[in-house]
Amino acid sequence: MRCGHHSTLAETGDIIALMAAEDRPPRGPGSSLGYAIVLVGAGLFMTSCFLPYNGFSILGERTISLYQQLTLGPNGRSSDLGALLYLFGGVAPVAVVAIVGLSRGERWTGLPFLLVGAVAAWSLTWIGVLLRLGTFGQASLEVGFWLQAVSIGVALLGTIMVATRRREHTDDRGLARLSSVADHSEESWHRLRGSGQWRPRGGP
Repeated sequence: MRCGHHSTLAETGDIIALMAAEDRPPRGPGSSLGYAIVLVGAGLFMTSCFLPYNGFSILGERTISLYQQLTLGPNGRSSDLGALLYLFGGVAPVAVVAIVGLSRGERWTGLPFLLVGAVAAWSLTWIGVLLRLGTFGQASLEVGFWLQAVSIGVALLGTIMVATRRREHTDDRGLARLSSVADHSEESWHRLRGSGQWRPRGGP
């Protein structure tokens, strides 16, 4: 009887170890590609800030970048720092999370949620900026403006890929866990019955 008790504990330990091993998410190609696309979007956004963004008739149809718009005039160092924070303070966390995702994969299970939050906060802010500047009738929209819009769309696409991959992996892992535990339990039941340690209720 003691042997049967130890055998049951061993089987339970095997099941727990199996479930723990399945909780370690593998690095999938879909999620890695998603992080790479997000990083490309962040890079395009940073580039767009230094390209011609608007053209103003009051400046003789001269085009200026978004960075120049924020740093024109006699500004001090604090003003330049404020411009850099305004432009890159939101996209920098997005780029950092994407780099971590590429280098460490999905071993950090909360990383996709960090990416979704960072991209949502950054993209919603700049979508509002684009809508505001796009309806300003006295300025023409140049390549920097359109590249910035494309960069946000690229980052959102990559984020959707990461989030979708995470959800598919969670669903597949749950089904695989149930199947593995069921197979393991059935094998243990047959093993106990074959060894004569299992007795039905009411039996001798």
